[in-house]
Amino acid sequence: MQFFQETTKWKDAVLNGIYLLDDSKSKMYAFIKAGEKSVFTFKNPIRISTRGRTFVPVKNTFNYKIKEDTAEQKWTVTGSKGDKYIVRMVDNVLQCSCTGYKYHGKCKHADQIQKEIK
Repeated sequence: MQFFQETTKWKDAVLNGIYLLDDSKSKMYAFIKAGEKSVFTFKNPIRISTRGRTFVPVKNTFNYKIKEDTAEQKWTVTGSKGDKYIVRMVDNVLQCSCTGYKYHGKCKHADQIQKEIK
């Protein structure tokens, strides 16, 4: 999990906030309204659509304790366009932070790691 500042340029004067998202940016765990410093934490993660939205990672300067990663192992994989993805092994299952894995439950990045660890 990591904090991300939304940088989407909206047509209307929408102020972008800061979100605590999982590696695939599909679940939101906490939110900070634009211009504020207090972190609102959700009891359960909320699904978030990042389609058409842009984000940049930001440092956790909010004194917010992020839960430790439960991954048994983690790998950083560079995609075909240079993007970096995190492949995690959780309960002997490979999961990837890429959009393909998010929507299809499989991807070439996880397949690549599966071949390497065999």
